[in-house]
Amino acid sequence: MTEQDEARITRELNKWAMGYLGSKLTWAILEERFKFSRQSMQAKPAVKAAYDVAKRSLSKGEITSKEVLDKTVDELNAEVAALKIQISNFEEKEKKWKKRWQQIAYHIRQKGIQISDIDKPVHPETALPSHTTTEKTLKEFDKEIPFSGRI
Repeated sequence: MTEQDEARITRELNKWAMGYLGSKLTWAILEERFKFSRQSMQAKPAVKAAYDVAKRSLSKGEITSKEVLDKTVDELNAEVAALKIQISNFEEKEKKWKKRWQQIAYHIRQKGIQISDIDKPVHPETALPSHTTTEKTLKEFDKEIPFSGRI
């Protein structure tokens, strides 16, 4: 048995431990599958350890069936697809906000005011607008940007 054979058998046993290859595992099954005797496979410490782990997992019911794993993968794929759409929507909204803020910054400068005069922390004792008031104010910025005809 070569090192590659030993690694291949160990990989298969790890899959068995996770429930990918079924719920029944015996040395006879491995002998048939890999064409090595039980004694030669047991003589390899990595193979023996992987076999013991797989048997323990199978006997304790710690495995997850392939059907459950497939369902989980499908659910995760659907969640990823939904999150990609959500990210795309947020990216679009971010572009609109950036354009709006560029417009605001431009008009502030046109009035002779520097952005640094506007964008600075307020005194800690100053009462800022409530969340509701802020939401109402910012909602205006979610509207379509009016075309001014100038660039």
